[in-house]
Amino acid sequence: MARLTVRLSLGLGMVVALSGGGVASAQGVQTAPVVAGAAQDKGVAVVLKQSKVIKDPQGKEQLVEAASVKPGDILEYTATYTNHTGRSVSGLVANLPIPEGLEYLPKTAKPGATLVKAATKEGVFAAEPLTRQVNGKPEPVPYAEYRALRWELGQLPAKGVTAVTARAKVEEVVPPAAPVASAVTAEPAKAVRAAR
Repeated sequence: MARLTVRLSLGLGMVVALSGGGVASAQGVQTAPVVAGAAQDKGVAVVLKQSKVIKDPQGKEQLVEAASVKPGDILEYTATYTNHTGRSVSGLVANLPIPEGLEYLPKTAKPGATLVKAATKEGVFAAEPLTRQVNGKPEPVPYAEYRALRWELGQLPAKGVTAVTARAKVEEVVPPAAPVASAVTAEPAKAVRAAR
């Protein structure tokens, strides 16, 4: 049996990185399924797909190609693992980072319950919802601060296929306000000019 840990990195575009080498990426917001070469070398292929979640006129959810995204869009990431070997792979672990600009949507990680753990940028994984101590009292961590999900998938049988999914919302981007000169800052400048 082989042991395999796979780390996936996502932004509004997509980057798949596998421990031991092999990187495939799509820049910007253009996305496409990726078959990761390093996983092929180990006998397990990983295909990462980014889809946009929309509702049809009847209100039923559909997944469509996410060629581009905008603030407020809901994205679903699916990582599909296929064991191309004739033997089981044990210790399969999937890490799915949630980059800045995306807010994890609670309880959307599948498979969930006992298999998935979440972490903030500090990297300490625990079951959701995450909490932290503030003034000696536990407080829920906002989902906008979740930065990674981890699945302990365990064993993938020979020729087996399994998948993990999670959803995130593209956050609204508020541009900084333009600086405004106030009467307090403008007056000293006038006084300096008048003294010359």
